[in-house]
Amino acid sequence: MPDFRPHTLETAPHASRPLLLGLQEQAGFIPNLAATMAGSPLLLDAFLGVRSSAARTTLDAASRELVAIAVATEAGCTYCVAAHSTFGLKSGASPDAVEAVRSGSAPADPRQRALVRFARAVARHDADVAQRGQELVQAGLTPEQVLEVLVVIAVPMLASSAFHLTAAPLDAAFQPQEWAATSAR
Repeated sequence: MPDFRPHTLETAPHASRPLLLGLQEQAGFIPNLAATMAGSPLLLDAFLGVRSSAARTTLDAASRELVAIAVATEAGCTYCVAAHSTFGLKSGASPDAVEAVRSGSAPADPRQRALVRFARAVARHDADVAQRGQELVQAGLTPEQVLEVLVVIAVPMLASSAFHLTAAPLDAAFQPQEWAATSAR
């Protein structure tokens, strides 16, 4: 098996170093999953680009993180669930909403519930994605915003794939939100 160790600013390929430095300035540290992705400057650049695009959607930060948690639970990405739960709580998502999504249910808020249901349907490649998209419109999103949710979904999809390949260790900053996939999913 290839060695997918997390890189530091000193060990990362030259093209990954400015990307990691920018992430460190933004987040206050370099998360292990991004440090592992740094082994491929192209992957790290793509991930950070999609992440940056997702931040520019019209969804508020808390809703984006709930969508990410929903996708990460579907993908069984323990790292991603912990990270996005941490970010979700920091962005103002209610602890009840975060816990609901982590446990496989949905938030009480109708808009957030529709977002989570849509995200799960996309992540599972369910046949009812169009119906879930219609539920987003009924919850007040425009068709453009429904399409934007796909960008938000892409962040944990890419991160989950990288995690399952590399098994990046969970950062201390995310350990309070550690999550284990259950067979009930």
